[in-house]
Amino acid sequence: MSMLPRTRPRRPWFPWVRAGITLGVLGLAGWGLLEVGSRYLGLQKLVIEQVNVSGCRGERQLEIQKLAEQLVLGKPLFWVDAEELRNRIEVKRWVRGLQIRKDPPDRLSLAIEERRPVLWLVRPNGVFLVSDDGVVLDRVSQANLNPIPVVVDPASQTDHGLARLVSAARILREKQQGFYERITELRDSPKGPVAYIDGLPAPIFLSRQDVTKNVPNFQGLFVDRLSQRPDLARLRYIDLRWDDEVAVGEPEDATVPPKGPR
Repeated sequence: MSMLPRTRPRRPWFPWVRAGITLGVLGLAGWGLLEVGSRYLGLQKLVIEQVNVSGCRGERQLEIQKLAEQLVLGKPLFWVDAEELRNRIEVKRWVRGLQIRKDPPDRLSLAIEERRPVLWLVRPNGVFLVSDDGVVLDRVSQANLNPIPVVVDPASQTDHGLARLVSAARILREKQQGFYERITELRDSPKGPVAYIDGLPAPIFLSRQDVTKNVPNFQGLFVDRLSQRPDLARLRYIDLRWDDEVAVGEPEDATVPPKGPR
């Protein structure tokens, strides 16, 4: 009589179980070696004992320091949940970006990139900082009281109008910083951005296509001639939108100089 071959039933799950057991044994062995080394040989456990925060100062630095320490102190350096920490920090409106660096054996370093304000936005409920990417930040206080252009005109505070002014302020700060620092107020208009500077009541019309157009020419003209005029406060406007020319709106009652002989 023939005998049936003796075969073992197939177990497709067995390799996974064996791999899990192997990993568990290796993990326990590593943990045991780490405990022995840290207890008897003075080796570090690679847990976070200090957090370094850079890129911000004052209350903001203290805020990030406290938040990070609550989340990560005492946690394994290489197993810490960096994404949770990132989400908790980047949700703050003044934070543009964050870099997290793990520095063995026990340090976590956080490099904060702050949003930079370019405008003050004056609203009925307060005065707020507006960043160079259009985000409304904190209220203006003694801690952040840096003089920058103000947007007061309600018609300039629409989404599109404010976006155009933020773009104009950012470009002026990058390319014509001296002029930007003299601006006291910015307004949006169908003709383009309108600037007001200290010592000159007349509006300055800027080009919508190139907000820096003729700004150097105006700077020189103002220092050499306009600032010396006794009727400076009565000038109607300064127009920088022309090609290589600064147009000055003379006072309404200015006498027209007589024409000379032909």
